[in-house]
Amino acid sequence: MAINQDDVIYFVLTDRFYGKHNPDIKDVDKSKPRAFHGGNFDGLIEKLPYLKKLGVTAVWITPVYLQTPSISPDETGYHGYWTLDFNAVDPHLYIDNGKYEKGSKYYLKDFVDEVHRNGLKIVLDMVVNHTGYSHPTLTGEPNPTPIKKEWFNLQMDSGSDTIKGQLSGLPDFNLDMIDVSDYHITTILSWIEETGIDAIRMDTARHVEKVFWTHFKNQVKGDHPDVSLIGEVLEFDIDSISQYQENFAFDGLFDFPMQMAIKNVFIYGNPLTTFVTPFNSGTGILERDTHYTNHNKLVTLLDNHDLEARFMSLALKYVGGEENRERAVWILKLALSFLFTIRGIPQIYYGTEYGMEGWGDPDNRRDFDWSLFDAKYNVKPNYQFEKELFEHTQKLIKIRKTNDALTCGNFVCLYVDSFVLAFLRYIEDNVIITVIHNGWLDMSDPLRIPIISNDQVPGRVKEMLDYAILTCQLTGEKISVNNGVFQIKMNRKSALILK
Repeated sequence: MAINQDDVIYFVLTDRFYGKHNPDIKDVDKSKPRAFHGGNFDGLIEKLPYLKKLGVTAVWITPVYLQTPSISPDETGYHGYWTLDFNAVDPHLYIDNGKYEKGSKYYLKDFVDEVHRNGLKIVLDMVVNHTGYSHPTLTGEPNPTPIKKEWFNLQMDSGSDTIKGQLSGLPDFNLDMIDVSDYHITTILSWIEETGIDAIRMDTARHVEKVFWTHFKNQVKGDHPDVSLIGEVLEFDIDSISQYQENFAFDGLFDFPMQMAIKNVFIYGNPLTTFVTPFNSGTGILERDTHYTNHNKLVTLLDNHDLEARFMSLALKYVGGEENRERAVWILKLALSFLFTIRGIPQIYYGTEYGMEGWGDPDNRRDFDWSLFDAKYNVKPNYQFEKELFEHTQKLIKIRKTNDALTCGNFVCLYVDSFVLAFLRYIEDNVIITVIHNGWLDMSDPLRIPIISNDQVPGRVKEMLDYAILTCQLTGEKISVNNGVFQIKMNRKSALILK
């Protein structure tokens, strides 16, 4: 089942989400931020009811490869990106059931099967750019893999060469060599065929030799067209990331330009014309969607494990800290309202749904706080702001899943200025109007939003809305359209999602 526009992706660092006790693992130490914390497949399975309650449809998990030996007890590959063996599952992630060989892909298959039985999809994080530090191929230690010393690029910093250089000093594969590309393609095919994953999130795609994507397109996409490829091209420039869809057959890309725009608008107060401009001058983020092969397959996000900080921490700092937490909650709720009503496939980073905080790596990779929830996965009433955020996110997911206009509808800007953006999305008879008010003050006077005079709205949609009663899906508030115009008067930092 490919990842599509109807999906909502939930991203977990498996080691930090939840773990069932594993008697074979002795190096779990939650007091150390870069040590293993014990999250595993069995723990994720136990928490699938939580994900279903939240309403997400797909789970993206970090790489499952066997990791290189830890640099020290304080520096481990808990995150999955320091690979030793690209064909084995790391023992930290499964509890040995005695049925399979050590590191068998069947441990992942059992997990994937259980996720599928619960009606969810799996996005598996993969790496082809590098190994972990001190890979035995390079140190002369016994090497359990077919990886050869000559498969690597010469040592240089990635700042000197984005593709041939070493990212954070990690040994960098030379994927211009056919044997290296063939090794990775064969490995990827085996993960797909032996485990039944639905999609691949490809790590550090911008650092990979371009010829590799031709091999991937020919073999992996050719043999498994229903397995989606989502690329992590960690760039904030539309021209830089869009080429991966246009030239290299990526189904989706993480929309980092949009992520930066959302941060700058909702936290730092940049104008809403950042997204779309009056009279469609063409400079807004959404107006530049024509640069992509399919902008609807972009994965939109507020934060993840590689960005400078979690969204909530940035918002808290901007509003002046803990004493103004309510204001930070307003910001996060409004940003989420925007995220779930624009084009693309929304991604939630684990914990964002309750306002998890964290600064740079590893602080933005804290353990999920299960103490906030009761046995039925409701946020306990004494956690007011966490409860408010969780229920808001839950409601947004439900609104999105029950309105095709928000997953595949056309976009029309009805009104925009520095503080207010109103846009319409429609498909067939499903019509949604979102209004975002990003100001810190309540509106002093009503604002008129015309539909009838907008030449981008089809006549039949205008007729539907001519004297319609619009109901806000968040609050239940009702607004009348009179002769193709409606009026709004909104509170500070608020959204209307009108149907």
